Amino acid sequence: MATKPNDPDDTAQSGAAGESDEGTFETDVSETGDDGTTVRQAEVKKDDLSEVKKDNS
Repeated sequence: MATKPNDPDDTAQSGAAGESDEGTFETDVSETGDDGTTVRQAEVKKDDLSEVKKDNS
């Protein structure tokens, strides 16, 4: 799986989606459950790989 560091000049991640805090990046996260495995994109912190919660307000 590929990761993509956040780039302040990357306008595709700005605007409605909100800007990422410094020290985070987007990566693919796979989750396995009773219905199989799903893959989604998530923003995580560089230091501990914990997922950053998006504020949808």
